[in-house]
Amino acid sequence: MKQISVLILICLLSVSCMTVKRIERNCDAFAKICVTSSTDTVRIENTVVVTERDTTINFYFPRDTVYLETPLDKIPGVKKGLINSKLSYLEAGLAWSTAQVEQGVLKHYIESGDTLLQIKLENALRTEKQLRTELKSSHQIVTVKENTKFADFTIRYFWYSLIVIILICGFLFWKFKNKIIGIFR
Repeated sequence: MKQISVLILICLLSVSCMTVKRIERNCDAFAKICVTSSTDTVRIENTVVVTERDTTINFYFPRDTVYLETPLDKIPGVKKGLINSKLSYLEAGLAWSTAQVEQGVLKHYIESGDTLLQIKLENALRTEKQLRTELKSSHQIVTVKENTKFADFTIRYFWYSLIVIILICGFLFWKFKNKIIGIFR
């Protein structure tokens, strides 16, 4: 009975050692030997999207009229009398005109209609869109400081206790091997 109580005591003392993973999970309780640090990184990406479009510009000219009279005083080749001519009429796509010389006076009448000119421009409208993307990432690093003297002692005690337990079990097995083998027969 005495031997069993010694073995139980050794086992209980051996269990008190904690692993690094267990310390990392409970880092706030072990602040002396556990250090946490975190790094946050922010990466910003700027993207510019440019689109160009064709467009048409409209120019509107309202109806307009011009009337001009010019007297012809000296006409080469004519010695006396007044000059008269027939009515001249000209029509173009955007305007029309009449001209005539009556009694030595040139009368010119020009009239334009309502006009809408359309001019097509290629790649005239430019649109720029700026897209800003922020990528955030954070990493937490948990480091356990090197073992203190007490932790070193506890680790060594655990290994030595384990070796002693194995030796005692081996000795007991060798001493009572006939009884142990007889149980299994």
